[in-house]
Amino acid sequence: MRQSIVNLAKLAISAGLIWLSLSRIDSASAFTLLSTLHPGVVAVTVALLVTQHLLGGLRFHHLLRQLQTPISKLAAIDNIFVGFFFNQIFFSFIGGDALRVWRLVDVKIPLSSAFKSVLFDRVLGFVSLITLIMLSLPSLFTIVTDQGMRVSLLVTVLIGIFGTIVFLLMHRLPLYLQRWRLFRIASDISAMALSISGRYSTICYLLGISLLIHITNIVAIYMIALGLGVNANFIDFLVLIPPVMLLAILPISFAGWGVREGSMALALGLVGIQAEQSVAVSICFGLCMVASGLPGGISWLITRKKSAE
Repeated sequence: MRQSIVNLAKLAISAGLIWLSLSRIDSASAFTLLSTLHPGVVAVTVALLVTQHLLGGLRFHHLLRQLQTPISKLAAIDNIFVGFFFNQIFFSFIGGDALRVWRLVDVKIPLSSAFKSVLFDRVLGFVSLITLIMLSLPSLFTIVTDQGMRVSLLVTVLIGIFGTIVFLLMHRLPLYLQRWRLFRIASDISAMALSISGRYSTICYLLGISLLIHITNIVAIYMIALGLGVNANFIDFLVLIPPVMLLAILPISFAGWGVREGSMALALGLVGIQAEQSVAVSICFGLCMVASGLPGGISWLITRKKSAE
């Protein structure tokens, strides 16, 4: 019952934010703009997002090898696609991640190891996104002149850095706290992260491929903008989109819908891009993400059918 209420609240937030975004623009112009997008641009965007999932699979495969729970590259890629598909159709990433854990258990990975590896994979994505925002701050501050927005960005980065440090130190939790299962899991994952962080080549590979995944996202959004005739500068997108992505992954809406549209209109408006164009870009990107996850849905259906037989 409680989960249903949370899910309905997220759906309501997404619907409300989308309505708010559309009510503040000429929505007819935005949808007319979408209708002008060449199918080739959509195809290239979906291909870029599929490439992103493939990169995620390679990262996850390498991570599992480091955690002494190896699976095949194909199984790791399948895991990412299935998780992403369900992230798009469930009310939060928990649904997709639960399916990812189940898929790992299905290939003989212990439940505890499966849960920890999926959570650790999530942490890698978050840390790399904070790193990308931190690296772009000097350029970001040349675009963002409002003092309040600058402070908000700086506080966000500092919270991300602080959270990462706390995460790495959680293996030192007092024993009386580790009697609680949640704290014990956090302590174990922290110890795993600290162990991997000590391997220079491994952490560089994992963070490097994570950064490449985020950049692929940005390139996909930039391609849509160009396809819609937006007068876009790639560097502007490179520094403005990561904060939008960070807001979109917060578990407060349905697959980021609503949050992404509003924050993208605000961010791209700083470089003179019309809100109608920004919202059109965001809607097209969201639909392309759904399309890119379809192989995961097909894979899940095939597996489910075989299990039923």
